[in-house]
Amino acid sequence: MRNIKAGIVATLTAFALAACSTVGGSASPSAAPDGGGGGGDGGKKVAFVSQVEGVPYFSAFKQGATETAKSLGMSYTQAGPATADATEQVRIFNSLVQQGYAAIAVSPLDPRSMNPAIAAARKKGIVVITSDADAPDSERQVFVQQATDAALGATVMDQIAAKMGGQGEYGIVSGAADTQTFNSWVAEARKRQEAAYPKMQLVGGVRYTTDTAQALKEAQDLMTANPDLKGLIAVPSTAVPGVAQAVQNAGKAGQIAVSGFGSPKTARTYVESGAMTSTVLWDVPQLGILTVWAMKQLLDGKQIAADNTVPGLKQPVKYDAGDKTLVLGPPMVFTKSNIAQFDY
Repeated sequence: MRNIKAGIVATLTAFALAACSTVGGSASPSAAPDGGGGGGDGGKKVAFVSQVEGVPYFSAFKQGATETAKSLGMSYTQAGPATADATEQVRIFNSLVQQGYAAIAVSPLDPRSMNPAIAAARKKGIVVITSDADAPDSERQVFVQQATDAALGATVMDQIAAKMGGQGEYGIVSGAADTQTFNSWVAEARKRQEAAYPKMQLVGGVRYTTDTAQALKEAQDLMTANPDLKGLIAVPSTAVPGVAQAVQNAGKAGQIAVSGFGSPKTARTYVESGAMTSTVLWDVPQLGILTVWAMKQLLDGKQIAADNTVPGLKQPVKYDAGDKTLVLGPPMVFTKSNIAQFDY
């Protein structure tokens, strides 16, 4: 990853085939629902539909979810699109409904297209929750949230602001414009900047991308149009390597503060090289644990308490009955000092 061509090849190898959080259908090997092992023939079948399957992030999610399902006597399947395709994600979800899964969790790429599918599944008595990303206007029963949007947005802004000295121009490269979760993180980051760092200025508006190569180009364009740029935020995991590679290619590693929401494995090369200041995320295997636990509670007809002790999690998990949200905990920040400890 020493130049533009190498950077695109490397990132497309890791992401274009399996983007960031999708589960595929029967059209290709990577899209077929993948049984993760569970509680034998008598166990209830539960599933998770990711946004893009095959990337380290969702592989880590599957690890935690599979182990938990097995311990609870259930069979776990994870599937998702090979690229960030909302239409394909709905098709996969509907396929799992037709196969008779008792509970399905989904990380919606586009809530508008997923809402009718969720409603149809609920009419059939299937437990449906969202995890990792939400469809707040749908009939989902619970949203398993990694951390609050406010905490995530504030944390990533604090990361670049610290390196920028709280002043100067910064840019944002986000994911698809209609992905509500990404938009919420961006909104909270901007809110934090306006309240805490009034001497910082967003330039170029928010740049929207769908893959790593496009993120690289948008970051390059921002640097070219704004030669005094001092910071960049990369929102989804697919944007992180593109933005970091652009900074590295420009010879501005260490000069432009870069942070974003990428898995440690995705960001490690760039954090260790100095092209990224940090990456902000959460404990992904634990998100998988909490997601399966939540499905089990609903399948058993149990009410989720305000504070919950969940096997496999280090701290109690809070539940907001008002918006039906389970929050895993505060964000985690990965830097040179700790990023090598995490393999997702």
